[in-house]
Amino acid sequence: MTRDVRDRLARALERGEVRSAGSSLGPAMRSRLERALTGSGHEGDSPLPRIYSARQMSEPVAGKERAAFSAKLSERELETPQGPVMQYRWSVPLKELQNVQDLDGAMEGAGVLSELLENPSIEGLDLSRVLFIDTETTGLAGGTGTYVFLMGMGWIEGKEFIVEQLFMRDFIEEQALLWRTIQLVSEYDILVSFNGRRYDVPLFDTRLILNRIDGRLGEMPHLDLLHPARLLYGGIFDNCRLQTLEKELMGQYRYGDVPGAEIPRLFFEYLTSGDVGSLLPVFEHNVLDVVTLLTLTAHFLHLCQKPELDPRALGGLGRLYSRRGNQDLARELLEEARSRRKATYRDLRDLGHLYKRSGEHSKALEVWKALITRQERVSHELGFDAGPYVEAAKHYEHRTGDFVKALEYTNAALQQAAAANGHAPSPRLVGELDHRVTRLRRKLDQAV
Repeated sequence: MTRDVRDRLARALERGEVRSAGSSLGPAMRSRLERALTGSGHEGDSPLPRIYSARQMSEPVAGKERAAFSAKLSERELETPQGPVMQYRWSVPLKELQNVQDLDGAMEGAGVLSELLENPSIEGLDLSRVLFIDTETTGLAGGTGTYVFLMGMGWIEGKEFIVEQLFMRDFIEEQALLWRTIQLVSEYDILVSFNGRRYDVPLFDTRLILNRIDGRLGEMPHLDLLHPARLLYGGIFDNCRLQTLEKELMGQYRYGDVPGAEIPRLFFEYLTSGDVGSLLPVFEHNVLDVVTLLTLTAHFLHLCQKPELDPRALGGLGRLYSRRGNQDLARELLEEARSRRKATYRDLRDLGHLYKRSGEHSKALEVWKALITRQERVSHELGFDAGPYVEAAKHYEHRTGDFVKALEYTNAALQQAAAANGHAPSPRLVGELDHRVTRLRRKLDQAV
């Protein structure tokens, strides 16, 4: 099943729009489609087992899935020096998780990831010494009035991945939640989160300070996965949200998952009703987030060892290596993206400049021409970029002395600029192109 078909089916299922023989889709066919949709998004990969899910489309399935998830949870009231807090635990065999079957192979990429991200704390990363964290809070804006009511923490234990959730049943239990979290965090060497450096960690540390509890998450070595996600996939996907990465990298879909913006409201409704069962979708959401932190970490580590595993990331990896001074490997990765037809416009532009800086001017010219061709096809969508036209004109004017060709590319730039509806270039750029035309015409007249 192709990614496009899978996406369309998923959206149709969620909206209840899939029909069969003029009637609503039957439960059996719906179940078959949902199983297919949970498979990997990469052709040739083994399907990702459905080990958990959020609420489903049809109510019978939803009830069954919630019951299955609830059955996997163990719960107890945990006594701490700061009072009681509810502790939930859930586990899954590592062999059932995408990307994490070969943990030793994944960890070999830690040194490369450390270098690329300029994060020395993860150079000797050992996944068995990592604590994966995600919070659910009473508000999304942060600040001193925002509480962490659910703390999700995951770790590898033998051949299983364990997720522990600490649930604050009422505000009086906040100190117990904070204390237990700090005790567990102290047993590990590094934290992994998604946007935790900007949100989860500062918020949690604020709660520690307000409650006068020692320990700070901000003092721990930290790998925030949002950073490599944006560096490698920014501009490739619609966005770099966690669920987008789940879908694009692991082929995993969340049907009917509770939106993050709804979670604070659900917690306050729970405070009124006292029905913990109404928060089960939030617990599912949090568990899924924590598990995805592990699979996404493994993905990045594998990718650092074998960039060819995901051609879409070749351009981003190439730029990272270029920034770190490894121009040869940067060119190799960007050229690989180009040969696989996975190179973006930005990838090609960077490749052209790398070739130019290394003195490979003929290869750079090939790239400038490819960029020009691509831009002329989609100029109304992308806007106008004079760069490749100017670079091609410079090549012919200064390296081959072909003023006619140089003039052709400069005039083509002016024509393309005039056709760029809604993306008009600046008057300064047009003036520079006009000046180049004048100079080239003068050189041509002198050569006659």
